[in-house]
Amino acid sequence: MTECPFRIGNQTSLTTELLGPFEYALSNRFSAFEWFPDGWDVENIALRTREYIREMSRVRDISLSVHLPWHANPLRSSFELFRSNIFFAKEIGAGLVNIHFHEEEGTEAYLLAITPIIRLTAEEGIRLSIENTVHTGPEAFNRLFSAIHEMGGAEHVGMCLDMGHANLCSETRNDYLGFLDLLNPSVPIIHLHVHENYGDADSHLPLFTGPSGSDPAGVRGLLNRLLKRGFSGSLILEQWPDPPSLLNEARERLCLIAGAILTEESEKAQGDYFLDTLVEADRRNLSWREKLLWVRDALAEGIDAERLVAVALYLRFIGLGQIPCQEDGHHYRPGHNARAAEEIEELLSHATDPDLGLIIRKIHPWLPSYGEPFKRAEPLTRIREIAHRNDIPQDLKREIKQTLQNKLHRCAGPEDLVTSEGILKRLTAPGADYSPAFEEEFRIFHEELKEFFNARGVEELLETLIRKGIADREGEELIASFLAAKTKADPFLGDEVHLLQSITGLRAHLISNRKGLKGAEAQQLRLADIGLEDYAFACASGIMNRFPEVKHAKDWEPLLELLILLVENLRLSGLYPDECRAIGSHLRLMGKGFCARDRNHLLQVRAELERCRRLTQGYTDRVLSLFAEKVERLGRMLGLPETAIRY
Repeated sequence: MTECPFRIGNQTSLTTELLGPFEYALSNRFSAFEWFPDGWDVENIALRTREYIREMSRVRDISLSVHLPWHANPLRSSFELFRSNIFFAKEIGAGLVNIHFHEEEGTEAYLLAITPIIRLTAEEGIRLSIENTVHTGPEAFNRLFSAIHEMGGAEHVGMCLDMGHANLCSETRNDYLGFLDLLNPSVPIIHLHVHENYGDADSHLPLFTGPSGSDPAGVRGLLNRLLKRGFSGSLILEQWPDPPSLLNEARERLCLIAGAILTEESEKAQGDYFLDTLVEADRRNLSWREKLLWVRDALAEGIDAERLVAVALYLRFIGLGQIPCQEDGHHYRPGHNARAAEEIEELLSHATDPDLGLIIRKIHPWLPSYGEPFKRAEPLTRIREIAHRNDIPQDLKREIKQTLQNKLHRCAGPEDLVTSEGILKRLTAPGADYSPAFEEEFRIFHEELKEFFNARGVEELLETLIRKGIADREGEELIASFLAAKTKADPFLGDEVHLLQSITGLRAHLISNRKGLKGAEAQQLRLADIGLEDYAFACASGIMNRFPEVKHAKDWEPLLELLILLVENLRLSGLYPDECRAIGSHLRLMGKGFCARDRNHLLQVRAELERCRRLTQGYTDRVLSLFAEKVERLGRMLGLPETAIRY
């Protein structure tokens, strides 16, 4: 049997005894199986039989799913029908239940009807797939999942793509690939029903016995698109053919086609193998923790410029929420994320090539903090105490417990900071009437969360260095000087040059103090330096835009000082340090006794200005060569909108 990149299974049938297709799956080493109560009722399945199904599936590593009865319509049927089938799925060890999409009363009515089903499946740890019928087109699914995403708390919900139904849909008749192409990339396909027809009736022909028998191009296109979407669910062959060996033949051909696609793609993208691997891993790894662990493992395999650039862009996309993180079905506290970040930082510390420093600095800000409070077995426990306070309304208590406490301690991700920001905004909105003690506790928790996600501004970072005793006495004085200069800076009075001087001195001190340090203290100092770097160049840009035309001798002194500060900041960032050091030294020497009326002095300044121009042009060219093409390519491969790529 050919190895397959996904699970393939068959389904129960009303034309044979109940356990017959399941036993066939066991004996023929299928990797998935679906129970479809069509002609039978789950209530009639004895406990002993359920235990047998569960145990045999575990032993043979078969992924189970349960298809709700065909007449189960959330708009019409009793919720008890859904409850009993979900509990049946739970008892046999199924990881997914499937229902049909009924849009006759509109998307909003359907979503309202399935909300209890979404909640129950979430509580039971079972994924929920929603299947397209012959009456539901791709735009209906785009609307539905847009509404589901807005609702939140439904990361376990996805689509079951039924290729036969897609082929009969009036919008895409005889073009199930067109159906798939019209689905938004944000619609998660987590399950697949495989059968075919000639566009005339829902005949459920076994795969490769209909149109694909003579031309498998459509099946190939389907698998190609699914693989590019990162599909990792089960393909269910929805029939019990005569002979059943047609199921084996379909499975073998599917695996051969999928294997050929993967081989061709690998050969075609030899130069961009890592990008392909990253995108595939992103689709496979749902949670922030899983994505961080993948980055760690990828860097452990080797560190080079191409790999680091891709990782830097990838982590930035995640940190900005452009790549959403979802729950992965596991329960790992935030300490796992913190330890993954520490391991990534350790790997980066072994990159001795100075040319890689520029790229590595783009990675650090997007990693979580690995301070000791976040590596504990139970970090961020303040939210648990908040969720159990008696001075807040029950609905708010329930919301905090479900959307923050439980979520953080189960599968933390950047989306939790957004949730916390939203709650804090409501608590502090005009007219809000909550306990001051509660508001203060939640505010403290939110600051802790910002610290964990390294989402604080440069001032907050510097204040933390003082509060935690990471900054020495001189560092505290330099921080105080910077904060004072920042408050007083007035572009019309020329105070911005003084501010840039303060930034430069503080950066030099932080970098010097970081030498020899490891762990969370080094991380805090590094992040403060990177924050100051960004602030320095924003400040310098403002100065240059407002710098007066040099007309008088007195105008040269601040200009030379500004050039020295800019070059020094480039050196502190690790960019061409020897060249920056030489230029800075020459500019300082020239500043002593400089005479604007001396032609030789002016020629020397011109020469140094040319060196500065070449230096900055080199920096610009390097950044563009490293990131510009890669960000567009990776962004498009990840299916990100153009605005996210350009930002």
